[in-house]
Formats: sequence, structure tokens, C-alpha cells
Amino acid sequence: MPEKGEKAENKKVTYETCTYAYNVHKILIYIVISYIVNTCLRTQLRVAFSSYCFLTALIRKGMNAVNKIQFIENINDSVILYVDEDNIELVKLKNDGMLINKKGTFLHRDIIGKEYGSKIYDTLDKNFIYVLKRTPELIATSLKKKTQTLYEHDISFICLLCNALPNKKIVEAGTGTGCLTYALANCILPYGTVYTFEYNEERYNEVKKEFGNFGNIKNNIKFYHKDIINYRFDEFMPDDIDSVFLDMPNPWLCVKNVKKILKERGVFVIFLPCIEQVYKINETLEEHSFCEIVTYELINKSWKIIFNKNEKRITTQRKDGLSNGSHLVLPDNPLVDCASLMYRLCQRENKTHTGYLTMARKQLNDEHEQVEFEFKGVME
Repeated sequence: MPEKGEKAENKKVTYETCTYAYNVHKILIYIVISYIVNTCLRTQLRVAFSSYCFLTALIRKGMNAVNKIQFIENINDSVILYVDEDNIELVKLKNDGMLINKKGTFLHRDIIGKEYGSKIYDTLDKNFIYVLKRTPELIATSLKKKTQTLYEHDISFICLLCNALPNKKIVEAGTGTGCLTYALANCILPYGTVYTFEYNEERYNEVKKEFGNFGNIKNNIKFYHKDIINYRFDEFMPDDIDSVFLDMPNPWLCVKNVKKILKERGVFVIFLPCIEQVYKINETLEEHSFCEIVTYELINKSWKIIFNKNEKRITTQRKDGLSNGSHLVLPDNPLVDCASLMYRLCQRENKTHTGYLTMARKQLNDEHEQVEFEFKGVME
């Protein structure tokens, strides 16, 4: 019994000492902990003591990190303003900026210092909108549709096919509105790179300017104003790129040059709207000894539940020959809350066909490049 009491007392003293030291010394606590643990405490207390300090440090570090990114701190930050389901805008904050829409006038300076997810009221304090943190999905929804844009379900599947993981190197052409570029860049953080090509000068300048406001990823993207068909990738090391994605009408003209920069077993993904184009790219991929060629078509179908919130009496269909749709309201039928009883599934407007995604891999070695070995046995 004294042994147990001694352990409990030691744990209490250790906990209090550790808490006090952590609050006072912050980083130096690790030195103090190491000294106390190794000289004064038993193995059991040492493990518990170290675990406490480690977990506390992680929790506090995590809380500080969350607090740091939860608040909008600077002018020139780009944020998402959610007006309603069909009106989501990407806005760069300015000192004298304002947003005018059907809900009223909203001043940019009212957003500074607010937490992401907060309500922002208009100048009359009647209506409000939400300020949200940027995500690939919201970026894809908010960017202006100046080109034929990839949709969210295509973007997510492309990231999967390209094996977009931290520190990967990915080549993309063409940039378009930058929806896919943003998603890929978020996947390859912190040290990966997305090399994106756009031949249209207006779109190139606009997207490059837009992405300059995205401080978390702008250093992970390199923009090229070039036509990838005539680009020989002389700036790239051979066998250095993990995956390549092409969204262009004639990708078969790029296969030879793309193969040069892809790593062995690297992924080549092509987006095409027409099946005739798919036939042609498949033939070209086979001619250049790509393997595991697969084509996908994604059909997205989303649903929204709408509840009926009105109170109605339970009705009974009449069976005496009245026309269909007539009802008889029984005098003793009670009122019921139909919100929990009656609802309908409403299909949202969906795009049935967006395009075909073809994926292929670069072989380890082409047959004509393989070295033939001759084995000679030695017999005595």
C-alpha cells in the first residue's frame, strides 16, 4: 500500500511540475524533462511523464496552428464568399473593396479579422453571407467559366489517376481556368511542383495573376506560356516527371516528347470529349510502347432532399368513382407534422457526359531497349 501511495504522489508532483515548467519555459521544458526523467523517476513514471509532455506539446502546437489559419489577417488575401448555393465567389480583399449582390453591399474591411465560417452582414445589417477558406472544390465552383471547365468529379479522379501525392512532379497542359491546377498543387505540397502550360496569352496572364494571391501554393506552380505541341522539354531532365495530364484536342502529337520526361512506370492521363479522339490516342500510345491503357467515363449524379414543412391532415382516397386526385378529409383526422413524414428526393441539374479519361503507364523498358544477356555455364 505505501508503494501505491508513493507512486500516486510522485505522479501528482511530476504532473504539477511538468505543467508549471511547460507554461513558464516552453521549449526549455524538454531539457528539464530529460534531466528529471533520467535521474529521479522510475520507468513507469518516466514513460507517463514523457507521454504527457509530448502529447501536450502536440496539442498546443496544433491549436496554435489552427488559430493561425482560422482568421483572415491581411489585405490582398483571397477568400471564398458564399452567398447561396448557386452564387459562390472568389474575392481578393482590398482596403476600399466591396461586394454588391442581391443580398446587399458588403465591405471588404468588415471581413478582416473574422474567423473562417463567420457571417458577414451587409451595410444595413439585414442580410449576411459567409466567408470560407479556399478549397479545391470551392475554387472549381467559383472560378469564372471562361473555358470548358473540368467538373469536380473529373478533377478528383484525375488527381487519383495522376497519383498526386506530396512532393510529386506533375506536368499539365492546358491550364484553362486553373481549377485542376489548384487541386493538383494542394495535393503535392509541401515540396512538389506542378508545371502547367497554356498557349492562350489572355488566359495565361489571368490565371497567373489569380494564383499570385494564393500564398500557400504559388511557389509550387510554374507557369509556361507555350504551345506544348511544339515544346521539346529541353528544360526538363529525362525520366524526371511522375505524371503528365493533357487537356487538349490533339494530344497524340505530344506523346513522343512526353514519354521522354516521364519516369519509368510514370502515369500519362488524357482528357478528351469525343470517342473518336480516344481511339486515336490509344493507337498512338500503343505505338510508343505505353502499357496498362485504360479509358474511363464518369457519370455524376447528385441528389438533394427537400422536406415539406407544412402541417396537413391525413387524407384518405375516395373509392366511390370520383376522379383521381380527389381526397376525403376525415373529421377526426389529426394534424401531423409532415416535415418528418413527407419528403422528396430532387435530382439536381447534372452533366451526363463531360469527357473520357484515358490513363497509360510508361513501361520499365521498351523491347528494343532491353539488353540481352548471355549466360555461359562452366563445366568441369
